[in-house]
Amino acid sequence: MKRKTTRTTDKILLRVAIYIRVSTDKQAKDGDSMRDQLTTAQKYIENHENMILADTYIDDGISGQKLNRDDFQRLMDDIKAGNVDLVIFTRLDRWFRNLRHYLNTQDILDHYGVSWTAIEQPYFDTTTPQGRAFVNNSMIWAELEAQNDSERILSVFKDKVNNGEVLSGSTPLGYSIVNKHLEPDEQAPIAVAIFEHYRKTNSLNDTLRYMESEFGLIRSSVALKNMLRNTKYIGEFRSNKNYCKAIIDENLFFDVQRLLSINIKSGKKHEYIFNGLVRCDDCGHAMTGAQITTHRNSKNGKKIYKYSNYHCRYGVTLHRCINHKCTCESVLERYVLKHVRPELEQYIADYSVHNAPAIQTDSKRKAIEKKIQKLKDLYLNDLITIDEYKVDREKLLLQLEKINLEDSQPVKDLSPLRDFLDTDFESWRSIIKEIRVNHDKEIQLIFL
Repeated sequence: MKRKTTRTTDKILLRVAIYIRVSTDKQAKDGDSMRDQLTTAQKYIENHENMILADTYIDDGISGQKLNRDDFQRLMDDIKAGNVDLVIFTRLDRWFRNLRHYLNTQDILDHYGVSWTAIEQPYFDTTTPQGRAFVNNSMIWAELEAQNDSERILSVFKDKVNNGEVLSGSTPLGYSIVNKHLEPDEQAPIAVAIFEHYRKTNSLNDTLRYMESEFGLIRSSVALKNMLRNTKYIGEFRSNKNYCKAIIDENLFFDVQRLLSINIKSGKKHEYIFNGLVRCDDCGHAMTGAQITTHRNSKNGKKIYKYSNYHCRYGVTLHRCINHKCTCESVLERYVLKHVRPELEQYIADYSVHNAPAIQTDSKRKAIEKKIQKLKDLYLNDLITIDEYKVDREKLLLQLEKINLEDSQPVKDLSPLRDFLDTDFESWRSIIKEIRVNHDKEIQLIFL
């Protein structure tokens, strides 16, 4: 038995729902704005004596290919509650641009005896088999057009990214939009200070308090974490490694990423202070924190003792590693406090001696880069001509290229490690990369 759809002429007074959707600014500019759709729909109801307005439903900035639209869902709830007899909209693509979603929704409308009308497309008629077939075919072409639009938009976005152009008006802290490109602004030093503070403390809450007290910036922990993970700060975005000028040094940025990955979460039954740092020196896998419970007899009865330990899961559980032993957390803590300073001093000395030529080359490279920047400032301030700028810049670039060919080995910035020697040990996590433990329980500190 076929479901019967209520015709608009079957009732004396029809309760009409106006549905409006605008997905892009371009549609609004092309005469398809919310105000235009609303005006057209209201006039349509006024011109029909058997119609009254039930409610108006508006979805702004949502694609017609999506079913999860706020006011559309509210409209469907009102239809199921029996509050609507007819749905009107300007054109079919305002209603849907996805055939499957349209058919599923039409099934619901049929069940509740609700019809619809596309005001500017009166040839759409859902009350006849021919009309339904015409609507179905139209939906196929509307869906194809929407998919083509999506591909064109993605292509435009990709081209913009490749050319270093911004995709929206929002910018990371420390950047402003200049001629469609991101340029560092006067707040760039604030962004650097925030990254450095997090590397020093490894605490989101402490960094949030620092931002508020020092700069008057109020952010959520999620917003701060997103900021610290934003690759635009090192000049990268999506596939473009030279998207914009970097304001965060790569060593600082990747140190922060490492610290974010091992950031200890609160709310656990036990917080393992070496979480994410301890690795098995035999197989290289991260060691797992666990608590061991023991019972001991005493004069007052049995007492329960809990010890925090780290073990190699590949050795203890999977038996794929020779390291089957557990290392007590207190043992690791004593070792770190005792050895971090002398081992760090030795590490800095060894690294400086071994990489002395590379360090000198890095200093030369930075000096030339500063000269190039000064030369640019002279030209921008009209102190030299464009020809002078080009000649001098070419000479400096040749010097820079020669240095890069002589030594392409990157040099670590040891200043954070040296600064640590002048502080207490509260920020020891910021300079230790790993703590390695082997099957003989020998401990080794690996610095950044």
